[in-house]
Amino acid sequence: MEKIKLGIIGLGRLGRKHAENIHYRIPKAELTGICSTVEEELDTIKNEMNPKYVTKDYQELIGIEELDGVVIASNSALHCEMICEAAKAGVKNIFCEKPLGMSLEEIDLIKNTLEEHKVNIFQIGFNRRFDKSVIELKKKIDEGYIGKPILIRMVNRDPKTMEEFLVKFSPTSGGLVFDMLIHDYDLARWLIGADAETVYGMGGVFAFEGLKEVGDIDNCIITMSFDNGAMGFMETSRNSTYGYHVEIEVFGTDGCLRMGSLPNKDRVISLNKNGANIECVEWFYDFWEPTFEAELRHFVDCIENNKKPIADLMDGYKAVQWAFAAKEAVANRTVIKLK
Repeated sequence: MEKIKLGIIGLGRLGRKHAENIHYRIPKAELTGICSTVEEELDTIKNEMNPKYVTKDYQELIGIEELDGVVIASNSALHCEMICEAAKAGVKNIFCEKPLGMSLEEIDLIKNTLEEHKVNIFQIGFNRRFDKSVIELKKKIDEGYIGKPILIRMVNRDPKTMEEFLVKFSPTSGGLVFDMLIHDYDLARWLIGADAETVYGMGGVFAFEGLKEVGDIDNCIITMSFDNGAMGFMETSRNSTYGYHVEIEVFGTDGCLRMGSLPNKDRVISLNKNGANIECVEWFYDFWEPTFEAELRHFVDCIENNKKPIADLMDGYKAVQWAFAAKEAVANRTVIKLK
């Protein structure tokens, strides 16, 4: 069977992992083309994986006719431009990392461009939907295991090792409320099966003073109501001293579901005269690693079988709308009603 030929734009920390997954772990896919503005990244992947096409110009990559799809893993600020240009160039299958766009105007432009140029498959990089535990949560909620959902509570904490990177990264990422929490916005609406109706939040700089200069924060909380009557609470931090921590709880009329109450690195518990100790996960990729392969396998499967992806254009669109409402709510400490 002929392999699905993919090109990838962006070979940074996550783009590199996507390239590895395509080349080494997805038998039905072929890493046919790579693009990066960083010479060292191109040379490393070229020597290791030997793709047919190597370029610094993404316009050249999206113009390669033999590609079956393109994976966009560039800087978030370039997503809109690259998605739209790929659609205009005739690329029919596009995978893009989150967020979909950096403004409400951008996501409207992307939506209109994809529809106008009849892009067949568009998948957004909401990898957490592909986690086995999250999938089991969704299944149990849909089957009525906890009755009617009352509250979803989400914790999302990054390790306290990233101040210099965050200050540099924040201006092009959208910041804590927009960028880091966008996964939570998507998961909340997917698990609950409803959209946010109102959003309220507060936050500030508690640990990384450098973030003040770029207009970002390092901790916040967000509360919300859903249009099906459920309630939500999100808490996020950039300065977790013990490691990376994601926790989800959904409480309903007949029960409760929990995931990640302890951020275990493995199942080992160390005990000595100082007590019991559990080693924690150190970084997001370690925690979610299987999901990045799974989401690209899904993209390849959608191309091969002409299927609709489970995280599509409208999921990316809704999450950005929610992100901007949350950003306004936190900045002004006020309730924002989503349209």
